[in-house]
Amino acid sequence: MKGYVIADKNKTIWLCKDASNSYSLTTDKDKAVIFDSKPTADSTFRNNLSKLIKSKGVEVKAVTLQIAGSDTPKKELATTPSVPAENGSSKHIVSIVADAVAKLNYRHQALVEQESKYDRQKTDIEHYIEFNAGKLNACDGYKAYKLLQDVLLERRKIKDEIQVINVVRDRMAAEDIANIEDKVKKLESRIYEPRELTYLFEKEK
Repeated sequence: MKGYVIADKNKTIWLCKDASNSYSLTTDKDKAVIFDSKPTADSTFRNNLSKLIKSKGVEVKAVTLQIAGSDTPKKELATTPSVPAENGSSKHIVSIVADAVAKLNYRHQALVEQESKYDRQKTDIEHYIEFNAGKLNACDGYKAYKLLQDVLLERRKIKDEIQVINVVRDRMAAEDIANIEDKVKKLESRIYEPRELTYLFEKEK
């Protein structure tokens, strides 16, 4: 019987789940996650792994289950769950919820990394403008403005999505799942209150 793992070429590092149920890497093959189908493993690789994990050269690999001396981690073989007989069973529903929460957490992690990248770009552009005060011609000044604008717009998209995820995570923590949708909708109609440069947001008369 075949199973599938995510490991590097030499099978020295394996995909596992840490104490918080998040994917990470381990050198202990007994802790590796085993998938019962290649599509499931491929989907996890594409959608649930961070860039850092993928950069380690891991890929989906087939392994032979329940054969002595195989490369398959024994601990995972003993605890690999069976597929629920009915899609409506409690175990199946719980597995779907757990998988959705895991995907949400990985998406949050990826977005935080992207936000940090745009924060660094924003700082670079601002210092470029500051250090070249009075030296930029109209063309270069506009290019700097346009670059800053593009970075801010992309950064805002990331921050908005992070806020949506935080709403869901907060609601789940408060066991108030029913109001998640209403809470998210309120974000779409929120109004920004300027902190200092209020004149930038005043409507022209």
